Amino acid sequence: MESAIKTVVTVFLKSSKGKENLGEKDFQSLVKNQLKNILTDTDSTEAVKTMRQGLDSDKDGKVSFPEYLKLIGYIAESFSGRCFSEKETQVASSVHETPAEVPTVTNVEPKDGKQEEPVKEEVAAKVQEEEDEEEGEKAEAVEEIEETS
Repeated sequence: MESAIKTVVTVFLKSSKGKENLGEKDFQSLVKNQLKNILTDTDSTEAVKTMRQGLDSDKDGKVSFPEYLKLIGYIAESFSGRCFSEKETQVASSVHETPAEVPTVTNVEPKDGKQEEPVKEEVAAKVQEEEDEEEGEKAEAVEEIEETS
């Protein structure tokens, strides 16, 4: 676990060249080189730009370390869901008598019947959802202040 945390921090620092934020090119390079086996469309400049914009909660055009951690957290969450799905498939397949009857993980449909979206789209949607919640909380706080004034 410690080495994983060190890797997450080191990758950010190397990619940002020691700066506090990842610029557009730095983020593109990080995604393309470090996440190509987990994310889809890492070669697509437009797809990575959309992901970066979704992570950029302060809208400064850069990805800060906390914004980067949101990406890492969401990827880890998505990956763990896939691992649990594979585990369920392995348990279910152990009751089959012949290998031809055993479904592969790629043929397993999610329980709700929806197809999995690429992770990058899930990340952008999750970040947008969190930003919308934050905006709603800010608006409520402003209303409370105005009511008490």
